[in-house]
Amino acid sequence: MIGEKEILDEAGLSPVSLSHLETLCDYVGLRQHAIHGVPLLESGYTTDDNARALVAMIDYGGLFGRETVMPLCLRFLSFLNHMQFESGVFRNLLSFDRRFMDEGESLDCFGRAVWACGKAANSWLPVNQRTIAKKMLEKAVPNILRLEEPRPAALAILGLGELAKATGEQRYVWAISLLAKRLTGLFGGNASGKWQWFEDILTYDNARLPHAMFAAFRATGSGRFLEVAEKSFAFLSENTFEDGIFVPVGQDGWFRKGSKKALFDQQPIEAASMVQAGFEGFLSTGSVKYRETAVASFNWFFGGNKLGATLYDPETGACFDGLTPKEPNLNQGAESLVEFLLARLCMEKLERQKL
Repeated sequence: MIGEKEILDEAGLSPVSLSHLETLCDYVGLRQHAIHGVPLLESGYTTDDNARALVAMIDYGGLFGRETVMPLCLRFLSFLNHMQFESGVFRNLLSFDRRFMDEGESLDCFGRAVWACGKAANSWLPVNQRTIAKKMLEKAVPNILRLEEPRPAALAILGLGELAKATGEQRYVWAISLLAKRLTGLFGGNASGKWQWFEDILTYDNARLPHAMFAAFRATGSGRFLEVAEKSFAFLSENTFEDGIFVPVGQDGWFRKGSKKALFDQQPIEAASMVQAGFEGFLSTGSVKYRETAVASFNWFFGGNKLGATLYDPETGACFDGLTPKEPNLNQGAESLVEFLLARLCMEKLERQKL
C-alpha cells in the first residue's frame, strides 16, 4: 500500500473547510442535494444527513475548537429532536416547505440518529444539549432493542457505546452486547469458506459492520466480537483492494456471493466507513495493518481510485457525489460531503496520535 506520510502530505491535513457545509445549510438544517455545488432547495432535508453532520461537527469541535461549530451542532441536534416521534423512532424526510414526508420507515435513519445522539451525549456540548440528546436516546431504547437488520444495529452500537461512556451505566453495555450478538449470529449463519460476511451480499456502507463489532469489543471486552470484527474486516479488505487501491463495491448490482462484484458507481460512504473501521480496528488491536487500510481508503478521495480521479475540491470544501465508470458524479450533495468530513476528521485523529 502507499505510504502513510505520502498520503497525509498529498491530502494536505490543513484546517478542514466547512465552506460547502455552510452553503448547504439554512436555519432548519442541512439540505440534502446540490446540482454541482448549488443547493437543490426542493430536495429538502433528511435525518440521515443531519445526524451524520452532527457526528462530524462534534469531532471537528473536539479537534479544532468549539466556537466555530457550536451553532451548527445546535441546529443539527434541534433537527433530530424535531424529527423524532413520541414512540422514539425518527422520520427521515422533511420537505423544503417543512412538511414531513415519511412515517419513520427507515431503519438506517433510526440507527444514524441513535449514533448522533450518543455522540452528542458524550461530547463537549453544553450540558443542556447533552441532556436533550440523552432523553432522545432513552426514548429510542425500546426500538433499539428490537433491531434485527445489520446496518441499523451496527449504527446503534456506535451510539450506545458513546452513551455508555457518558453515563457509565451497564444497561447500555448490555444493549451493545445484545445487538453485537445478533450481528455475530448473522455472521455465523452466512460465513463459510472464503465468504466471511454477515449476509450473502455486499451492498452499501459495508465497513460499518466490522466498525461496530470492533466498537462492541472495546465496550464489552468480548473476544468473540473481536474475532468477528477481524474476520469480516479482512474479508472486506480482500474484496475491495486491488494493488493497494481502494475499489469499493459499486451500487449498480452490488456483490452477491458467487457472482461478480459491481465496480461502479462507487460512493464516498464506502471509503469513509472503511477509514473509520480501520481506525477502530487500530484502537482495538494496535495492528498497523488497520492504520494502513484507513490511510489507503482515505486516498480514494484524492486519486487513489480506479480512475485516478480527485473527488474532493479543497477550493470550495465540497466533495463529488460518487465515481461513475468514466468520471466523478459532478453533483456535490450532503451525503458525500459529510462522509468526506467524517473520514477527514478520522485521519486527523490518526495524525495527532503521531503514528
